[in-house]
Amino acid sequence: MKIDKGDLVNMEYSAKTEGVVFDTTSAEEAKKAGIRHRAAYGPALVAAGKNQVIPGLDEALLNAEEGKTSSVSIPPEKAFGERSSQLVRLVPLQQFHQQNVSPKPGMVLELDNRPCRVQSVSGGRVRVDFNHELAGKTLDYTFTVKRVFKKPEEKVGVLAEKEEFKASFKEGIVSVPIDAKDAEATGMAVKKLRFMQSCFSLIPEVNKVKFDETYSRSEIKA
Repeated sequence: MKIDKGDLVNMEYSAKTEGVVFDTTSAEEAKKAGIRHRAAYGPALVAAGKNQVIPGLDEALLNAEEGKTSSVSIPPEKAFGERSSQLVRLVPLQQFHQQNVSPKPGMVLELDNRPCRVQSVSGGRVRVDFNHELAGKTLDYTFTVKRVFKKPEEKVGVLAEKEEFKASFKEGIVSVPIDAKDAEATGMAVKKLRFMQSCFSLIPEVNKVKFDETYSRSEIKA
């Protein structure tokens, strides 16, 4: 099945640079590589052509087919860009001490609301690098599109499943039934907002999202 811009796809992938795995959807691959970047492993849900992944992988997705494994080598300009010397700065050590931080080489910190990596600490100054850690590198992806979701009702279903909802779609309206016990669950407000934003941004056929909460007398404590 051909993949079009805006389709939702479930994809499995492993990504390497210089022969070393730095990201994967496979728990087994992650264990072998000694990395852990995910709370949960398994196929990733991605909107093809919607800038949810790096440009080179986005392009490769639109040329892929459901069920087939593809490999693509992505140059820096279509990944995390080239390294820039202007993004390497010297910062007074005192600036970190004022925040009760003792910087050490290799540490990833936040400075000026941006992540940076400490390169060295010497003479009361700290050399920090604001370049992405993969800047300047060619990335090699091997990926398989496990399933493609094209119809609006399919997209609604898979987005709802991601948030542990059940939802239906009819005449531009998404309906999500929520029981009282679920409505009071921690993080429910965030999940509802995230689902609603995903529906509106990824499914142009969606005009309204309705959350139908139902309460029974036995579930309400005086």
